[in-house]
Amino acid sequence: MPIYLNVFNLIINKTAIYEKYAGGVEQFRIDYGIPLSKINHEDDELFSLGQMNADEFDIDSLKSKGLSFDNDKHESDDFTIVSRYGELSWDVKWLKYNRLFAWHIDTSPDLISKMEGICKMRVADIMTEMENGNNVFKTIRLMPL
Repeated sequence: MPIYLNVFNLIINKTAIYEKYAGGVEQFRIDYGIPLSKINHEDDELFSLGQMNADEFDIDSLKSKGLSFDNDKHESDDFTIVSRYGELSWDVKWLKYNRLFAWHIDTSPDLISKMEGICKMRVADIMTEMENGNNVFKTIRLMPL
């Protein structure tokens, strides 16, 4: 399910959380205030932590909880940092993104199609949707929760 990008986003493969993070997915949700946060969120395959600046992410905390990060290469297979206005801090094989959304390579084609439709919307149409209570910039799902 595509996740809306904030200015800077630390995107984590949820598989890494299941396999490595001390306390697992439930503890990660508690540690980062998911689902109560308006900035940090998740879909079926990913977690996304948002910040205004890339240097605000606490990578040492993620490492202390079990995720991998190579200090010499400055990269990880478990997560990456995505700038809405730039590039990935380092490439990971499991992530695709554009300027508005990021998604796991296993995301359903129907959800990708829905995301692509949102990306093609005119600003006036987006504003109309928002005024009607439909936030098109939330995590995209086939069926609302």
